[in-house]
Amino acid sequence: MAFQHEGLCKLAEICGIEKGYYDAVGKWVEASNEAFIAILNQLDIPIKNVDEASDLLHSKALLDCSKPLEPVSVAWFTAERGYAEIPLLLPKGAFQGVCKARLNLENGTQITWEFSTFELVVSSTKSVFDKEFVTLQIEVPQKIPLGSHRFYLEGPFGNFQSALLAAPMKAHGATFDAQQKNWGVFLPLYAAKSERNLGAGDFTDLENLIAWTAKQGGKVVGTLPLLSAFLDEPCEISPYSPASKLFWNEFYLDVERIAEFEYSPDARKLVQSQEFQQEAKSLRDLDLVDYPRVMKLKRKVLELLVRDFLQTANPLRKSALDAYLAKRPEVLDYALFRANVEKFKASWHKWPTQLNAGILNETDVDPLIRHYHILAQWWAEEQITNVSDKALQFGAKGLYLDLPLGVNADSYDVFRHRELFAMGASGGAPPDSFFTLGQDWGFPPLRPDKLLDNKMAYLRSCLSHHMKHCSMLRVDHVMGLHRLYWVPKGLGAKNGAYVRYNSQAMYAIFNLESLKHNALIVGEDLGTVPPAVRPMMKNHGWHRLFVGQFEVNPNQGRVLNESPEGTIASINTHDLPTFASYWLGTDIAERVEMGLLTEEEAQQEQTARKIMRESVLEAIGPENEEEVAGVKQEKQMEKVLESIFDELSQSNAGTVLVNLEDAWFCREPQNVPGTWKEKPNWRHKSRYSNKELDEVVYLKWIVRKINGARNS
Repeated sequence: MAFQHEGLCKLAEICGIEKGYYDAVGKWVEASNEAFIAILNQLDIPIKNVDEASDLLHSKALLDCSKPLEPVSVAWFTAERGYAEIPLLLPKGAFQGVCKARLNLENGTQITWEFSTFELVVSSTKSVFDKEFVTLQIEVPQKIPLGSHRFYLEGPFGNFQSALLAAPMKAHGATFDAQQKNWGVFLPLYAAKSERNLGAGDFTDLENLIAWTAKQGGKVVGTLPLLSAFLDEPCEISPYSPASKLFWNEFYLDVERIAEFEYSPDARKLVQSQEFQQEAKSLRDLDLVDYPRVMKLKRKVLELLVRDFLQTANPLRKSALDAYLAKRPEVLDYALFRANVEKFKASWHKWPTQLNAGILNETDVDPLIRHYHILAQWWAEEQITNVSDKALQFGAKGLYLDLPLGVNADSYDVFRHRELFAMGASGGAPPDSFFTLGQDWGFPPLRPDKLLDNKMAYLRSCLSHHMKHCSMLRVDHVMGLHRLYWVPKGLGAKNGAYVRYNSQAMYAIFNLESLKHNALIVGEDLGTVPPAVRPMMKNHGWHRLFVGQFEVNPNQGRVLNESPEGTIASINTHDLPTFASYWLGTDIAERVEMGLLTEEEAQQEQTARKIMRESVLEAIGPENEEEVAGVKQEKQMEKVLESIFDELSQSNAGTVLVNLEDAWFCREPQNVPGTWKEKPNWRHKSRYSNKELDEVVYLKWIVRKINGARNS
């Protein structure tokens, strides 16, 4: 690799691109000049080669200093502090005089005042190409409420505006309460089985799982993202590559609980027909979810409900729809987008020029298809609202939802908000011992500069969409709020670089929504975690994950390390082997089969697992060692799993999450990272239905013990 060009490196640095990173073994890896240039182009820096770097560096640095106000400022509020300051950057000794300020508060009120730049306190100075600049602090003259406010400034230097995020220092539920130790269960919703669904779990199954969990004493039910998806052409079933982070997936609708079903004889006749029931049973009997077939069957009913609603809508229901659309008018645009996707059966990137540019008209699409997507979102909102309301009635705290890091490149979000995304790059990860070529996750990363220009509005909408329905929100790859590895198209995942984000603004918008909706924030802090991440999470009241598979350390009667206070503790995650697979080592053979491990590496891992098993059995205790070592495989796993859950339950973890599939020693993971078509990811069904959970003796025993320990 060529040496980094000094001027190019400095240009990249002021644009938020990091010079390099430390790999998994602590070796420093420099980003290439090619990666710098490609990523700079994605940030609208028109550089073609290293020779242009010095001039562009000069102009970029001075351009940044010509903006007195940042696009977004953050003021952290506590019970003791409710005043805000806004930084003002000016050339030293220039533009002095009287300024007029106006702050439009989110609640609709206004604060106006005047000040002289002579009165302002200098908080810092800097030199840029022999020019001196000072940062002054503008004090808002009175206390202001929390919210995203708009600041307008008129002065000798011109007229400027910015956003002021007045955010709570701590998110909701930041303080650990030893008297409120919760537990709950995890199951992907698509995996839920029942005698009444159409071959995949739906919102009624989710409601029933919450009811079952609450009956056992549990407080939360976790699942994977429930966001809209492409299930026709193009088809993408991964919950982490959604068609939008702003809308729900109608795949999870229970068609018979839609209010319009009662008033549609044709829909009821269809569902009761022998052909429909046979197809539904066929889909239920499959071991794997068949998304296209399930959606095709469900849509037949939904389309009849749409037709009947348009022809003979109940006035009260019509008013309810109007009220929903008044709150969420963007649904109309989303429906137009989805109708065009169906019309062209292709990515929006391949649409005719006018449509590709974002100009959509109702007259261009089938009105029934457009209304299908409008009504599907309304019905999904009604059903997930019902689920979250019922959770409280059952005595649970609610849903533990999951916010994915990215969004599909063909998604509505990228189509409508394309200026926010770096279209010529993908999010990913650098090479490590597991993925030696690095990872390209396929989604376009958000641009840090455009997020700020957008005043964080898109991100806030994504958060509000989730948090108004959940008691806890898991933030996928929380490190991405600080920095994200960008992979420029055509260079390969080994040849990327980390791009920094304004983490202060990110955390501020999360905390605002957290407090507004009373939702805990859980950061998925697994893998390589930069040093700044966990302290910042702690400072702002976010909760960490504690994953037992990474914490095995048999010692002095314990199997795991001690869980830190307030964490969300589990044995594994959806991206890891199940307990049984990990304990038996069956995941190792699968990784060899996929080409992710060599035979030599596999042998080393099997040896390490054998040592781990022996150490764990010894740690369980001399009084149990002979019994545990001598029994059949499943009984041995029962003893080990019981010991692990005993430790987690008695720990200071805020919530202990039970992966239901671990309780019956399922060996198939929901997802094998690094595979796509090679493995049936996101399709495995639960072995038992909700009604059958009471018959799983070991599961009942485990949750009874957990509930007792958590409430003692």
